[in-house]
Amino acid sequence: MSVAGTVPTGSWGRQWKGWRSGIREALRNPIAAACRHVHGSPVFVVVYHTVCETNPDHIKNLYRPRTPREFSADMEFLCRHFEPIDLPTLLKAVKGEEEIHRPSVLVTFDDGLREMAEVAMPILKGWGIKPALYVNLDFLDNKTLFFRQKASLLAERLRRIGTDDVRWTTVSEILAMHGVAAHDPAAGVMRIAWDRRAVLDEVAHVLEFDEAEFLARTRPYLTRDEVRTLMAQGVAIGAHGFNHPNHRLLSPEERLAEVVGSTEATATMFGTGHRTFAFPFSDQGLPGDFFDALYAKGVDLTFGTSWPQKPTKARQIQRFCFETGPEPASAQLTKRLIRSAGGNVLRGMRPAAA
Repeated sequence: MSVAGTVPTGSWGRQWKGWRSGIREALRNPIAAACRHVHGSPVFVVVYHTVCETNPDHIKNLYRPRTPREFSADMEFLCRHFEPIDLPTLLKAVKGEEEIHRPSVLVTFDDGLREMAEVAMPILKGWGIKPALYVNLDFLDNKTLFFRQKASLLAERLRRIGTDDVRWTTVSEILAMHGVAAHDPAAGVMRIAWDRRAVLDEVAHVLEFDEAEFLARTRPYLTRDEVRTLMAQGVAIGAHGFNHPNHRLLSPEERLAEVVGSTEATATMFGTGHRTFAFPFSDQGLPGDFFDALYAKGVDLTFGTSWPQKPTKARQIQRFCFETGPEPASAQLTKRLIRSAGGNVLRGMRPAAA
């Protein structure tokens, strides 16, 4: 990423000028200066999934979304410390076509949930923020349901029927048969991984959960037309994959096909002019040569969720998520910065290898 001024180079005079500028920035905007220090970049990227007043059953067991009031407060905090940028600006910086000096923030949304347009977007427009939206192609138009959201719905049904219902016992037996031991089948359902998601269909049959009926009635995801309406309002669109797999459970060939295929399909479907990808779950533990192969095949940029980890590739960017509880964004970010600073100190105290 072209972020001139991050590390002073050249003559002592130039270095002193850079240090002096850094000191002024730290005094004027300590939050942004600390983010730049631990992450190594003036660009701070955040990720959300949805914004809603009450937590719906298909989200309830996954994360704690921001309410409209909390989300608005988050945007006020971010705009106070960072200058909002859009995805095209970040892409130009990554390609070396433009430099980003000022503390900047990019807001992103994953999964393509309907509340992004209906609830979050009016708030974002009020702050002059143009976000990036990462969609799963299989979920668009409410064709299929994300397996983790299905698990959350089933867990809530189990909690409502209680332990005396024969279905509680039946689901416990299904889980045990598939090696998921759990005293509480609702908790067991939430432990089912992507590669064993077919087990959820067995549980859904027992609980008489009709996925098609739920999708038609609730419409949790955006349609293609709704995505195009968002694009007309300045929202950038990228790929979050086809069906939200855990990439650590895929073979190298499947992993490459998922990313390259979904970015190409998203670019074609929406005419984006770029190919960017936000990894479902995380990009942690994926080999460096995999990212090299992605970028060689035309993927412009990838996002993970492990901020403040410094990128090992110029096109690999980590994001921060505020959907961990009701605490204000300022408190959540400050805690993460303190933990990161402590980790850096401890790493510096390790004895050198002999």
